[in-house]
Amino acid sequence: MIIARPLRAICVGAALIFGITSIPTSPALAEEVTTNEIVWLPCGPIECGKILVPVTKGLNSSKTFSLSLYRRKATSGSSPRTLLLMPDREYGPDARTLTEKAPLTFGTGITKFNVISIAPRGAIDAVMPVGNETNIGALDMADDVEAVREALNVKKVSIIGWGSGATTAAALIMQNPTKVQAAVLDTPIDPSTSMVKQASQHIAATTLGVRTAMRWCASHLACPMNANVAKGLDLLKTKIRLQRVDPSITYAAVARAAIRTIVEGHTQELFIAITAANNKDSKPLMALIGTEPTAVQAYGRCADVSRADAKKIALAHAAVKPYKFTIGSEAALYAFCAEIIESARPLGSIKPAALAKEARVLVNIARGDQVAAPSVARAMAKKMKWTYKSVYANRHLVVGHDNATTVAAMKFLTAK
Repeated sequence: MIIARPLRAICVGAALIFGITSIPTSPALAEEVTTNEIVWLPCGPIECGKILVPVTKGLNSSKTFSLSLYRRKATSGSSPRTLLLMPDREYGPDARTLTEKAPLTFGTGITKFNVISIAPRGAIDAVMPVGNETNIGALDMADDVEAVREALNVKKVSIIGWGSGATTAAALIMQNPTKVQAAVLDTPIDPSTSMVKQASQHIAATTLGVRTAMRWCASHLACPMNANVAKGLDLLKTKIRLQRVDPSITYAAVARAAIRTIVEGHTQELFIAITAANNKDSKPLMALIGTEPTAVQAYGRCADVSRADAKKIALAHAAVKPYKFTIGSEAALYAFCAEIIESARPLGSIKPAALAKEARVLVNIARGDQVAAPSVARAMAKKMKWTYKSVYANRHLVVGHDNATTVAAMKFLTAK
Protein backbone atom coordinates (compact mmCIF):
# COMPACT_ATOMS: atom_id res chain seq x y z
CA MET A 1 0.00 0.00 0.00
CA ILE A 2 3.01 2.23 -0.04
CA ILE A 3 2.94 4.56 -2.97
CA ALA A 4 6.39 5.79 -3.20
CA ARG A 5 8.06 8.91 -3.75
CA PRO A 6 11.62 9.69 -2.76
CA LEU A 7 12.71 7.60 0.15
CA ARG A 8 13.45 8.31 3.72
CA ALA A 9 14.89 5.51 5.75
CA ILE A 10 18.26 3.93 5.18
CA CYS A 11 20.27 1.38 6.91
CA VAL A 12 23.13 2.14 9.27
CA GLY A 13 26.54 1.08 8.05
CA ALA A 14 25.18 -0.29 4.80
CA ALA A 15 22.89 2.65 5.20
CA LEU A 16 20.37 3.31 2.49
CA ILE A 17 16.75 4.36 2.32
CA PHE A 18 13.89 2.66 0.76
CA GLY A 19 10.81 3.54 -1.16
CA ILE A 20 8.24 1.80 -3.16
CA THR A 21 5.95 3.08 -5.64
CA SER A 22 3.17 3.06 -7.92
CA ILE A 23 2.10 6.56 -8.69
CA PRO A 24 -0.96 7.26 -10.83
CA THR A 25 -0.36 9.42 -13.85
CA SER A 26 -1.88 12.87 -13.59
CA PRO A 27 -4.39 13.74 -16.31
CA ALA A 28 -3.62 16.35 -18.92
CA LEU A 29 -4.72 19.76 -17.73
CA ALA A 30 -5.06 23.12 -19.40
CA GLU A 31 -1.75 24.84 -19.95
CA GLU A 32 -3.05 28.37 -19.37
CA VAL A 33 -2.68 28.55 -15.62
CA THR A 34 -1.69 31.67 -13.73
CA THR A 35 -0.46 32.09 -10.17
CA ASN A 36 -3.32 31.98 -7.64
CA GLU A 37 -5.72 30.54 -10.21
CA ILE A 38 -6.77 26.89 -10.03
CA VAL A 39 -8.03 25.21 -13.18
CA TRP A 40 -10.25 22.23 -12.31
CA LEU A 41 -11.11 19.47 -14.79
CA PRO A 42 -12.99 16.17 -14.42
CA CYS A 43 -10.66 13.38 -13.41
CA GLY A 44 -12.56 10.12 -12.95
CA PRO A 45 -14.50 10.22 -9.67
CA ILE A 46 -12.76 13.44 -8.59
CA GLU A 47 -11.47 16.69 -10.07
CA CYS A 48 -7.83 17.44 -10.86
CA GLY A 49 -6.36 20.91 -10.80
CA LYS A 50 -3.12 22.82 -11.12
CA ILE A 51 -1.84 26.06 -9.71
CA LEU A 52 1.38 27.94 -10.34
CA VAL A 53 3.21 28.79 -7.11
CA PRO A 54 6.55 30.53 -6.47
CA VAL A 55 9.58 28.27 -6.16
CA THR A 56 10.79 30.40 -3.26
CA LYS A 57 8.56 32.96 -1.64
CA GLY A 58 10.15 36.41 -1.44
CA LEU A 59 13.38 35.34 -3.17
CA ASN A 60 13.05 35.45 -6.96
CA SER A 61 9.35 34.75 -6.46
CA SER A 62 8.72 35.30 -10.16
CA LYS A 63 10.03 31.80 -10.82
CA THR A 64 7.14 29.35 -10.52
CA PHE A 65 6.27 25.68 -10.92
CA SER A 66 3.04 23.76 -11.43
CA LEU A 67 1.54 22.16 -8.31
CA SER A 68 -1.12 19.44 -8.69
CA LEU A 69 -4.30 19.37 -6.61
CA TYR A 70 -7.08 16.77 -6.35
CA ARG A 71 -10.59 17.70 -5.22
CA ARG A 72 -13.71 15.87 -4.05
CA LYS A 73 -16.61 18.20 -3.33
CA ALA A 74 -18.78 17.88 -0.24
CA THR A 75 -22.02 15.95 -0.74
CA SER A 76 -23.67 16.63 2.63
CA GLY A 77 -24.08 19.57 4.99
CA SER A 78 -25.15 23.12 4.20
CA SER A 79 -21.84 24.92 4.86
CA PRO A 80 -18.97 22.59 3.99
CA ARG A 81 -15.50 23.35 5.30
CA THR A 82 -12.32 22.92 3.29
CA LEU A 83 -10.14 19.97 4.30
CA LEU A 84 -6.61 19.78 2.92
CA LEU A 85 -4.94 16.36 2.78
CA MET A 86 -1.14 16.53 2.83
CA PRO A 87 0.57 13.19 2.11
CA ASP A 88 4.04 12.11 3.10
CA ARG A 89 6.53 12.26 0.25
CA GLU A 90 7.80 8.74 0.90
CA TYR A 91 5.26 6.54 2.66
CA GLY A 92 1.55 5.96 2.28
CA PRO A 93 -0.89 6.91 -0.50
CA ASP A 94 -0.08 9.77 -2.83
CA ALA A 95 -2.22 12.90 -3.15
CA ARG A 96 -4.52 11.64 -5.88
CA THR A 97 -5.18 8.31 -4.17
CA LEU A 98 -5.99 10.05 -0.89
CA THR A 99 -8.78 12.04 -2.55
CA GLU A 100 -10.10 9.16 -4.63
CA LYS A 101 -10.37 6.85 -1.63
CA ALA A 102 -11.35 9.47 0.96
CA PRO A 103 -14.91 8.15 1.61
CA LEU A 104 -13.64 4.59 2.02
CA THR A 105 -10.74 5.67 4.26
CA PHE A 106 -12.45 8.24 6.46
CA GLY A 107 -16.12 7.27 6.39
CA THR A 108 -19.22 9.38 5.78
CA GLY A 109 -17.93 12.27 7.92
CA ILE A 110 -15.58 13.25 5.12
CA THR A 111 -18.55 14.07 2.85
CA LYS A 112 -19.15 17.22 4.91
CA PHE A 113 -15.86 18.66 3.63
CA ASN A 114 -14.60 19.91 0.31
CA VAL A 115 -11.56 17.65 0.26
CA ILE A 116 -8.43 18.77 -1.57
CA SER A 117 -5.15 16.86 -1.63
CA ILE A 118 -1.94 18.76 -2.34
CA ALA A 119 0.92 16.97 -4.10
CA PRO A 120 4.21 17.42 -2.20
CA ARG A 121 7.06 19.16 -3.96
CA GLY A 122 9.31 16.71 -5.76
CA ALA A 123 6.52 14.20 -6.45
CA ILE A 124 5.79 13.13 -10.01
CA ASP A 125 2.90 15.60 -10.14
CA ALA A 126 4.81 18.51 -8.60
CA VAL A 127 8.16 18.43 -10.41
CA MET A 128 10.58 21.22 -9.56
CA PRO A 129 12.39 23.31 -12.20
CA VAL A 130 15.96 22.34 -13.05
CA GLY A 131 18.27 23.96 -10.53
CA ASN A 132 15.61 24.09 -7.81
CA GLU A 133 15.41 20.38 -6.98
CA THR A 134 16.29 21.05 -3.34
CA ASN A 135 13.54 23.65 -2.83
CA ILE A 136 11.19 20.95 -1.52
CA GLY A 137 11.50 21.38 2.23
CA ALA A 138 8.72 21.68 4.80
CA LEU A 139 8.93 25.48 4.98
CA ASP A 140 8.65 25.91 1.20
CA MET A 141 5.69 23.53 1.10
CA ALA A 142 4.00 25.47 3.91
CA ASP A 143 4.05 28.46 1.54
CA ASP A 144 2.37 26.28 -1.11
CA VAL A 145 -0.46 25.45 1.28
CA GLU A 146 -1.03 29.13 2.01
CA ALA A 147 -1.05 29.88 -1.74
CA VAL A 148 -3.69 27.19 -2.24
CA ARG A 149 -5.81 28.58 0.61
CA GLU A 150 -5.70 32.04 -0.93
CA ALA A 151 -6.60 30.68 -4.37
CA LEU A 152 -9.57 28.83 -2.87
CA ASN A 153 -10.70 32.12 -1.30
CA VAL A 154 -11.39 30.60 2.11
CA LYS A 155 -10.44 32.20 5.42
CA LYS A 156 -9.53 28.97 7.19
CA VAL A 157 -8.78 25.38 6.27
CA SER A 158 -8.75 22.12 8.18
CA ILE A 159 -5.80 19.79 7.59
CA ILE A 160 -4.78 16.15 7.85
CA GLY A 161 -1.05 15.66 7.30
CA TRP A 162 1.08 12.53 7.26
CA GLY A 163 4.86 12.38 7.82
CA SER A 164 6.52 15.19 5.86
CA GLY A 165 3.03 16.52 5.12
CA ALA A 166 2.35 16.70 8.87
CA THR A 167 5.65 18.53 9.41
CA THR A 168 4.65 21.00 6.69
CA ALA A 169 1.28 21.52 8.36
CA ALA A 170 2.99 22.09 11.71
CA ALA A 171 5.22 24.73 10.11
CA LEU A 172 2.18 26.43 8.59
CA ILE A 173 0.33 26.48 11.91
CA MET A 174 3.35 27.81 13.78
CA GLN A 175 3.65 30.69 11.32
CA ASN A 176 -0.03 31.32 10.39
CA PRO A 177 -2.17 29.83 13.18
CA THR A 178 -5.22 31.97 12.41
CA LYS A 179 -5.54 30.42 8.93
CA VAL A 180 -6.17 26.89 10.25
CA GLN A 181 -9.53 25.75 11.67
CA ALA A 182 -8.25 22.42 13.03
CA ALA A 183 -5.49 19.97 12.12
CA VAL A 184 -4.60 16.34 12.64
CA LEU A 185 -0.85 15.70 12.34
CA ASP A 186 0.16 12.07 11.86
CA THR A 187 3.81 11.49 12.80
CA PRO A 188 5.32 14.96 12.36
CA ILE A 189 8.78 16.10 13.34
CA ASP A 190 9.26 19.52 14.93
CA PRO A 191 9.92 22.20 12.26
CA SER A 192 11.03 24.67 14.95
CA THR A 193 13.86 22.41 16.17
CA SER A 194 17.01 21.52 14.21
CA MET A 195 17.34 17.99 12.86
CA VAL A 196 20.59 17.51 14.80
CA LYS A 197 18.73 17.76 18.10
CA GLN A 198 16.18 15.22 16.90
CA ALA A 199 18.60 12.76 15.27
CA SER A 200 19.50 10.64 18.30
CA GLN A 201 15.81 10.04 19.05
CA HIS A 202 15.11 8.92 15.48
CA ILE A 203 18.10 6.54 15.66
CA ALA A 204 16.62 5.01 18.80
CA ALA A 205 13.28 4.56 17.02
CA THR A 206 14.83 2.51 14.19
CA THR A 207 16.71 0.30 16.66
CA LEU A 208 13.53 -0.25 18.65
CA GLY A 209 11.78 -1.18 15.40
CA VAL A 210 14.26 -4.01 14.81
CA ARG A 211 13.85 -5.37 18.33
CA THR A 212 10.06 -5.12 18.11
CA ALA A 213 10.01 -7.04 14.83
CA MET A 214 12.19 -9.79 16.31
CA ARG A 215 10.02 -10.02 19.42
CA TRP A 216 6.93 -10.30 17.25
CA CYS A 217 8.43 -13.19 15.30
CA ALA A 218 9.57 -14.98 18.46
CA SER A 219 6.08 -14.79 19.96
CA HIS A 220 4.03 -15.82 16.91
CA LEU A 221 3.93 -19.36 15.59
CA ALA A 222 2.96 -17.99 12.17
CA CYS A 223 6.49 -16.60 11.84
CA PRO A 224 8.70 -19.24 10.17
CA MET A 225 11.72 -18.10 12.24
CA ASN A 226 9.77 -18.37 15.49
CA ALA A 227 12.08 -20.98 17.05
CA ASN A 228 15.21 -18.81 16.86
CA VAL A 229 14.95 -15.43 15.16
CA ALA A 230 18.53 -14.35 15.84
CA LYS A 231 19.92 -17.62 14.46
CA GLY A 232 17.94 -17.21 11.25
CA LEU A 233 19.22 -13.66 10.75
CA ASP A 234 22.81 -14.68 11.48
CA LEU A 235 22.48 -17.47 8.92
CA LEU A 236 21.39 -15.01 6.24
CA LYS A 237 24.32 -12.72 7.09
CA THR A 238 26.70 -15.65 6.69
CA LYS A 239 25.20 -16.58 3.34
CA ILE A 240 25.55 -12.98 2.15
CA ARG A 241 29.15 -12.82 3.30
CA LEU A 242 30.00 -16.13 1.59
CA GLN A 243 28.01 -15.14 -1.52
CA ARG A 244 25.65 -18.11 -1.25
CA VAL A 245 22.57 -16.08 -2.15
CA ASP A 246 21.69 -14.05 -5.23
CA PRO A 247 24.26 -11.22 -5.72
CA SER A 248 21.47 -8.62 -5.48
CA ILE A 249 20.87 -9.59 -1.85
CA THR A 250 23.21 -7.43 0.23
CA TYR A 251 22.99 -6.03 3.75
CA ALA A 252 21.62 -2.79 2.31
CA ALA A 253 19.10 -4.71 0.20
CA VAL A 254 17.79 -6.57 3.24
CA ALA A 255 17.35 -3.21 4.95
CA ARG A 256 15.30 -1.97 1.99
CA ALA A 257 13.13 -5.07 2.18
CA ALA A 258 12.72 -4.51 5.91
CA ILE A 259 11.51 -0.95 5.52
CA ARG A 260 8.94 -2.01 2.93
CA THR A 261 7.44 -4.59 5.25
CA ILE A 262 7.92 -3.44 8.84
CA VAL A 263 6.90 0.18 8.25
CA GLU A 264 3.59 -1.05 6.82
CA GLY A 265 3.06 -3.50 9.66
CA HIS A 266 3.68 -6.57 7.44
CA THR A 267 6.54 -7.99 9.46
CA GLN A 268 5.67 -11.60 8.66
CA GLU A 269 6.41 -11.09 4.96
CA LEU A 270 10.01 -10.16 5.76
CA PHE A 271 10.70 -13.24 7.85
CA ILE A 272 9.02 -15.53 5.30
CA ALA A 273 11.31 -14.10 2.62
CA ILE A 274 14.43 -14.44 4.79
CA THR A 275 13.55 -18.07 5.57
CA ALA A 276 13.17 -18.78 1.86
CA ALA A 277 16.58 -17.18 1.14
CA ASN A 278 18.16 -19.34 3.84
CA ASN A 279 16.71 -22.33 1.98
CA LYS A 280 18.18 -21.38 -1.40
CA ASP A 281 15.12 -19.51 -2.72
CA SER A 282 16.07 -15.84 -3.04
CA LYS A 283 13.06 -14.77 -5.12
CA PRO A 284 10.67 -13.74 -2.27
CA LEU A 285 13.35 -11.53 -0.69
CA MET A 286 14.38 -10.08 -4.04
CA ALA A 287 10.73 -9.14 -4.66
CA LEU A 288 10.73 -7.03 -1.49
CA ILE A 289 14.01 -5.24 -2.07
CA GLY A 290 13.06 -2.46 -4.46
CA THR A 291 15.60 -0.17 -6.15
CA GLU A 292 18.64 1.53 -4.68
CA PRO A 293 18.26 5.21 -3.83
CA THR A 294 20.19 7.93 -5.62
CA ALA A 295 21.56 11.34 -4.66
CA VAL A 296 18.52 12.97 -6.28
CA GLN A 297 16.27 11.15 -3.82
CA ALA A 298 18.13 12.80 -0.97
CA TYR A 299 16.87 16.25 -1.91
CA GLY A 300 13.78 16.03 0.28
CA ARG A 301 15.96 15.34 3.29
CA CYS A 302 18.59 17.91 2.34
CA ALA A 303 16.03 20.70 1.99
CA ASP A 304 15.34 20.55 5.72
CA VAL A 305 18.91 20.54 7.00
CA SER A 306 22.05 22.65 6.66
CA ARG A 307 25.27 21.12 5.30
CA ALA A 308 26.98 21.35 8.68
CA ASP A 309 24.08 19.62 10.43
CA ALA A 310 23.88 16.99 7.67
CA LYS A 311 27.50 15.99 8.35
CA LYS A 312 26.81 15.71 12.08
CA ILE A 313 23.72 13.55 11.53
CA ALA A 314 25.49 11.27 9.04
CA LEU A 315 28.29 10.68 11.53
CA ALA A 316 25.82 10.02 14.34
CA HIS A 317 24.01 7.37 12.30
CA ALA A 318 27.19 5.78 10.98
CA ALA A 319 28.50 5.41 14.53
CA VAL A 320 25.58 3.21 15.57
CA LYS A 321 26.29 -0.51 15.63
CA PRO A 322 23.29 -2.23 14.06
CA TYR A 323 21.36 -4.79 16.08
CA LYS A 324 21.04 -7.95 13.93
CA PHE A 325 19.70 -6.04 10.94
CA THR A 326 18.69 -2.49 10.11
CA ILE A 327 15.46 -1.01 8.86
CA GLY A 328 16.55 2.54 8.32
CA SER A 329 18.57 5.55 9.22
CA GLU A 330 19.70 8.48 7.18
CA ALA A 331 23.49 8.12 7.12
CA ALA A 332 23.83 7.74 3.34
CA LEU A 333 21.27 10.41 2.51
CA TYR A 334 22.70 12.98 4.87
CA ALA A 335 26.13 12.29 3.39
CA PHE A 336 24.64 13.34 0.05
CA CYS A 337 23.34 16.53 1.66
CA ALA A 338 26.82 17.62 2.65
CA GLU A 339 27.84 17.67 -1.02
CA ILE A 340 24.96 19.52 -2.70
CA ILE A 341 23.54 23.04 -2.59
CA GLU A 342 23.04 24.53 0.87
CA SER A 343 19.45 24.57 2.14
CA ALA A 344 18.08 28.10 2.32
CA ARG A 345 15.39 27.19 4.86
CA PRO A 346 16.44 24.36 7.20
CA LEU A 347 14.15 23.17 9.96
CA GLY A 348 14.72 25.01 13.20
CA SER A 349 14.82 28.39 11.46
CA ILE A 350 11.28 29.45 12.41
CA LYS A 351 9.92 30.75 15.70
CA PRO A 352 6.31 29.81 16.46
CA ALA A 353 3.82 32.65 16.74
CA ALA A 354 2.27 33.13 20.17
CA LEU A 355 -1.22 32.28 18.85
CA ALA A 356 0.05 28.92 17.57
CA LYS A 357 -0.34 27.54 21.09
CA GLU A 358 -4.06 28.25 20.87
CA ALA A 359 -4.54 26.34 17.60
CA ARG A 360 -6.73 23.21 17.58
CA VAL A 361 -4.19 20.52 16.71
CA LEU A 362 -4.20 16.76 17.36
CA VAL A 363 -0.82 15.01 17.07
CA ASN A 364 -0.89 11.23 16.47
CA ILE A 365 1.97 8.75 16.25
CA ALA A 366 2.38 4.99 16.68
CA ARG A 367 4.22 3.96 19.84
CA GLY A 368 6.27 1.53 17.78
CA ASP A 369 7.05 3.87 14.87
CA GLN A 370 10.32 2.78 13.24
CA VAL A 371 10.98 5.93 11.20
CA ALA A 372 10.14 8.87 13.47
CA ALA A 373 10.64 8.97 17.22
CA PRO A 374 7.40 9.32 19.23
CA SER A 375 9.38 11.36 21.77
CA VAL A 376 9.94 14.10 19.15
CA ALA A 377 6.23 14.41 18.34
CA ARG A 378 5.33 14.29 22.04
CA ALA A 379 7.83 17.04 22.94
CA MET A 380 6.54 19.27 20.13
CA ALA A 381 2.92 18.78 21.19
CA LYS A 382 3.81 19.60 24.79
CA LYS A 383 5.78 22.71 23.80
CA MET A 384 2.95 23.96 21.57
CA LYS A 385 0.18 22.91 24.00
CA TRP A 386 -1.40 20.74 21.31
CA THR A 387 -3.34 17.54 21.98
CA TYR A 388 -1.14 14.43 21.79
CA LYS A 389 -2.30 10.85 21.31
CA SER A 390 0.01 7.86 20.90
CA VAL A 391 -1.41 4.78 19.20
CA TYR A 392 -0.61 1.22 20.19
CA ALA A 393 0.76 0.06 16.84
CA ASN A 394 4.04 -1.06 15.30
CA ARG A 395 4.05 0.79 11.99
CA HIS A 396 4.71 4.19 10.44
CA LEU A 397 1.63 6.44 9.95
CA VAL A 398 -1.67 5.54 11.61
CA VAL A 399 -4.49 7.83 10.45
CA GLY A 400 -6.36 5.97 7.73
CA HIS A 401 -4.83 2.66 8.87
CA ASP A 402 -5.99 2.31 12.46
CA ASN A 403 -9.78 2.53 12.59
CA ALA A 404 -10.13 3.99 16.10
CA THR A 405 -7.49 6.64 15.35
CA THR A 406 -9.18 7.58 12.07
CA VAL A 407 -12.60 7.89 13.71
CA ALA A 408 -11.11 10.07 16.47
CA ALA A 409 -9.39 12.25 13.86
CA MET A 410 -12.64 12.90 12.00
CA LYS A 411 -14.46 13.64 15.25
CA PHE A 412 -11.73 16.15 16.14
CA LEU A 413 -12.01 17.89 12.77
CA THR A 414 -15.80 18.08 12.72
CA ALA A 415 -16.14 19.42 16.27
CA LYS A 416 -17.29 23.02 16.48
